[in-house]
Order: sequence, then structure tokens, then C-alpha cells
Amino acid sequence: MDLVSGAVDLLPMTVAELDDLFHDLVLRVEPRVFVEAGAYEAAASLRVARALPECRVVAFEANPYVYARFSRITDFAAGRVEYRHQALAAEPGEISFFVVAESSSWCDDRVEGYNSLLTRAGGDWLGDVEYEEVSVAATTLDHEFADTAGPFAMWMDVEGAARTVLSGCAAFLSECDVLKIEVEESAFWRDQWLVGDVVAELAGHGLTPLARDAETPQQYNVLFGSRRLLACHDNPLR
Repeated sequence: MDLVSGAVDLLPMTVAELDDLFHDLVLRVEPRVFVEAGAYEAAASLRVARALPECRVVAFEANPYVYARFSRITDFAAGRVEYRHQALAAEPGEISFFVVAESSSWCDDRVEGYNSLLTRAGGDWLGDVEYEEVSVAATTLDHEFADTAGPFAMWMDVEGAARTVLSGCAAFLSECDVLKIEVEESAFWRDQWLVGDVVAELAGHGLTPLARDAETPQQYNVLFGSRRLLACHDNPLR
């Protein structure tokens, strides 16, 4: 960890290399539960479900437009993935989700991956943004898996809302052996945790940064592993 910049001071891999390493470690751990937070098309969940037929795979997608789109075109039940229209939050209930209704983008913003529980910090390529605020059912990982023993693994891409999600999963994280999470070095969203905040929080749950990719200079993915994983004799990172 680079304590000056807050960056994860690891030699970056390509996005594909980090993804493959993540999935290799998931296969070694053989989790009882795999969670994809901010699932979008749930590609990671479908890959894990194919590789680990005994694993329960749950993909959470809060954006109603994204959920509707991919529910229409993908048979998640056939792929053994529980694809849920729910937000992960600090506590169960209802939570506001902000869908970009209009921006400088030429895309249909509603079904893009940059929608979030947070609003944009501004000054970026989306320009002046107008939002549709929708109420979404929320749950926590600790609530969902309170009666389930680990090990767990998780892929997390929640567009700046790491604090909201991680605040509701202390017990889950204590049994999570592999975690991949998108982080930022500068604020893309209002009131978000930056990479230093995320690393500090996960360290408190026994998770250590192992590798990162180079998605962009200010936004990238970091792979974390538990002390249990690092102690395994066949851990490829030893």
C-alpha cells in the first residue's frame, strides 16, 4: 500500500489476467457461496456456476433497467445463478438508487454500468447529469447468509458504494477467502470511500491486497485474499 497516494502499490496485471487469477483462486477455495455485487450481466457468476456445481451463486443487481434487460436475454436459472433485483446495503429495507436519466453520453444511460447508490462527483465525461431516483429493496450479506457457513468468495463492482455494501457484511467478510473489488484513487461519486479506505476496512477483516489490474490510472480492480488462503500450501501466490 502506498501510504502517500493511497494507491495499491502492486505491479498491475491486465484486466483479463486479474480476472483469471481471481477465478483460479475461487476454484482452489471451492466456496459454499459466491456473491457478485453490482452484477450487471452476471458474467462472473455464470462462470463460477459452470466451474463449481456445488457452489450457491447469487448475483445482486440494483438497477431496475439493467435487471430487466438481462433477465430477458439470459436464463439465469438454467445457469444456476440466483439473479436478484436487490441492492446490498448497511441494513435491510429500502434504499435510493440513482439512474442516470440524461447526460452527455450517446448511450442509453439507464442500462449502462455507471449507475449507483451514489450520485456523480461531477466534472467528468458524463457532463451535467440528470437522475431518476428509484426506490430499491435492500438487504445485507450478513442477513442473507446468517445461517450459512463459509468459505465465501465475492466479486464486487458497485460504482463507488463500497462503504454502503461493506457496512452490512462483517460476518460474511470474516469467512470470505477471495474478494475482487473495483476501487478509485479520486472521487468519481459523492461521499465515496477511496482505495485507502477500502484497504483499511478489509484489513480489519483479515483480507490482504494480492494483485491489481490497470483498468485506468484512477480506477482499477484489486484482488484480496484471506490469511487462510495465504497459508494454503498450494496457494499460487506464495
